[in-house]
Amino acid sequence: MSQRPSQRESAIGALFAVLGQLSLGMFGTTVKRNAAFPERVLDHAMAILRDGEMGEPEVSLSPLTYHWQHQVAIELFVADPNASARDVRMDGLLLELAALIEADRTLGGAIDYAETGQPKFDDLAPEGSSGIKACLLPVVLHYSSSGPLN
Repeated sequence: MSQRPSQRESAIGALFAVLGQLSLGMFGTTVKRNAAFPERVLDHAMAILRDGEMGEPEVSLSPLTYHWQHQVAIELFVADPNASARDVRMDGLLLELAALIEADRTLGGAIDYAETGQPKFDDLAPEGSSGIKACLLPVVLHYSSSGPLN
């Protein structure tokens, strides 16, 4: 029996597909979901999508509908020995991601609206690396479902 994914999974999957369009690495895009924190960024850049928090929905009756403001997080990582090059590359990725989301706020009809928050930056220097710039970008996915698990 084939089962349709939940609205939650459809929303997260649609954002994951958008992340797959980013020009992250030299040898293809490195996008993961709920992966462990990377010790190294091999392809010069990578993105990790975190499922985040669904929060408390607003509920309307007749028909019973749950309206979600599901906050997920995108973690972006850029590796380069040159700090200025890391800054430029991160800025380019954020502009590219903004353009992709703004081009279709419904993520292909999977949600009602996608809204990006303010990026939070950090510079990391894991052992054996030449420096990584990290960015945490919150994204709120607005969608409705017929139940808390649908």
